[in-house]
Amino acid sequence: MSYIREAKNKIRDTYRDKRNALTPEQKEKLDSAIIGQIKNLASFRFSQVILAYAALPDEIDVTPLILDALAMGKRVALPRCGENSSMEYYFITSLDDLEEGNFGIREPKTTLEKYDRNSDAPALMIIPALVYDKYGYRLGYGRGFYDRYVNGFKGGKAGLSYRFCIHASPLPRGRFDFAVDFIVSEKGVTLCEKV
Repeated sequence: MSYIREAKNKIRDTYRDKRNALTPEQKEKLDSAIIGQIKNLASFRFSQVILAYAALPDEIDVTPLILDALAMGKRVALPRCGENSSMEYYFITSLDDLEEGNFGIREPKTTLEKYDRNSDAPALMIIPALVYDKYGYRLGYGRGFYDRYVNGFKGGKAGLSYRFCIHASPLPRGRFDFAVDFIVSEKGVTLCEKV
């Protein structure tokens, strides 16, 4: 195992434990505050397309944001994971368009319209992670789906994180890791510092 991979895995374990220590009530309160912060963003209000995700139990639940975006008439797309860490987004019109997919994650059906990441329509991608640093680099679950997908995406990239999951020092990263434009926590929006 490479040094970077080993260092990433240790950090992942630390922040996974911190997140799992939240009570359901604490998590719900923090998630609700984060959704409120996102909805106040100009980049959310003026985006025609919102790329969201179906949350795992320990991830920030963006279901209320998905429903609000659909009610506002925005086009909402969620990811579907494929082979070789590939990922594509498909537009949904309701949560009924989701089915259980890889890793037990709800994913959109493949019969739906696929989102074109080269589209010029104003779009905001909402990206989960176990931990971010102040430069906008993230550690997810280590499979590289987002790292491979982001190349070519023209819209804004918002990282979601609990404030206690923003790492004080730079995270170890490899050549394919990318930075989000800003991080949204329950405390507000943090613009990422440039390296």
